[in-house]
Amino acid sequence: MQTLSIKPWFPISIRIITSKDNKGYAKGSNIGIKEALSLGADYILLLNNDTVVSPSFLDILIETAEKTSNAGILGPKIHFYSEPGKIWFAGARFDSETCMLITPKSGQIDEGMDTKPLESDYITGCALLVKRAVIEKIGLLDERFFLYWEDVDWGLRAKKAGFTNLVIPTSRISHKVSISSGGMDSLIRVYHKTRSHLLMAKLHAPSALPKLHVQFLKDIAWLIFKSGDEKRFKKAHAFIAAIKDYHLGKTDKGPEAIWNSNN
Repeated sequence: MQTLSIKPWFPISIRIITSKDNKGYAKGSNIGIKEALSLGADYILLLNNDTVVSPSFLDILIETAEKTSNAGILGPKIHFYSEPGKIWFAGARFDSETCMLITPKSGQIDEGMDTKPLESDYITGCALLVKRAVIEKIGLLDERFFLYWEDVDWGLRAKKAGFTNLVIPTSRISHKVSISSGGMDSLIRVYHKTRSHLLMAKLHAPSALPKLHVQFLKDIAWLIFKSGDEKRFKKAHAFIAAIKDYHLGKTDKGPEAIWNSNN
């Protein structure tokens, strides 16, 4: 790992921290978070590289955070990049009985009626602003989540510690959904969403674990016997590998096969 500075080419001080290997979303983010905290940062912004932001989105988040003492993690309203008028994320509720997320506004056309902050059980890691005080109280992102669900875990931990998670509708960005993980249909997504979902249930919804296993087995059977998807056997294998690796306690990047660019 090395730290590079591009200050000579950019009007503000920026440090780029590089790594020789893929450490995953949580561990990779934690490296940057720890560096920022060591430099005295009061806020940390996590922002995916497949987003397009409005010029004032961060100013609005910080302004709200400054005047809302119990706000811990804040995020913008997020639209689909491919469909600018449609909402991708505007808050969610975690159902501890099923270990599922309920996102009532996702997929809806944004009519611009919401202007006040909206409480949410978590803020998506696609774009979130977190106060230093939150990290000092609940800790960093859980690095057992290589990809997916780490933001939900963080939000629930913040909420349990007495902070409020807020979506700020007047702060807006758009998201090129799942571009960084190869798209919605990728083996990376299938494997890591499955493995992380099981870990999430273990930590926050243990009663849902048996149901999740049954659902994933049904998904595997459907892929093998009913799906017409040309990648159905690879996807079924990704499901099986994720379930096996969860039970083995693996937290690494997973099988090399899922990272094959031709999958």
